[in-house]
Amino acid sequence: MNTEQAYNILGNVLCAYFDPDEPFDKLEMILEIGDGATAETVWKHFKGQKTCPSLSVDIPLQAAIDLHSAAFFLRDNLLETSNEQIWGLVFTLHPDSSFNIEYTYEKSDWLKGGE
Repeated sequence: MNTEQAYNILGNVLCAYFDPDEPFDKLEMILEIGDGATAETVWKHFKGQKTCPSLSVDIPLQAAIDLHSAAFFLRDNLLETSNEQIWGLVFTLHPDSSFNIEYTYEKSDWLKGGE
């Protein structure tokens, strides 16, 4: 896997949560990356409203596996290339297929657990 492939997986999985025919201003995935697990939260922003996907939406198992692999790749690659440890990221996708990615350098409460 390379960085471009990992970003492509993030975008594809994010899109899988929402109806492709529904308009949006941006789609957002907040991804927490632990030592052996990930947790994602996704949002659709449209006309000032922020909504989560329907509870009936289940992404395919392979998409979830690919998402975790991409997250671990990005974490490990950034550590190897820049010596920076990330604990998560925010991936924002725009209607023109452009995207932004912001890395999180602090552990979330979910990752801290009982600390």
